[in-house]
Amino acid sequence: MYQIRTIQIQDNAAIAQVIRAVSKEFGLAPESGFAVADPILDGLYQVYAQDNAQYWVIEDSNARIVGGGGISPLKGDCSILEIQKNVFFT
Repeated sequence: MYQIRTIQIQDNAAIAQVIRAVSKEFGLAPESGFAVADPILDGLYQVYAQDNAQYWVIEDSNARIVGGGGISPLKGDCSILEIQKNVFFT
């Protein structure tokens, strides 16, 4: 059974690890300039605490974070929300 819930501050390290691990599976190396190198990954709770933004994590039956995804206003046009950082372990 899986649960989807809003990110909490204590989820920062776990979801950052998931994003980095999934990115690595797809060959998205930090040295290649991909978002996996972005330091904001270590503080997604704070990033998505802004107005009109939200991030959700997926927990498995052992309360382990196995994925997540969020929405945030598009830079330059806050009337559009962008789907961001959607990753899931399989």
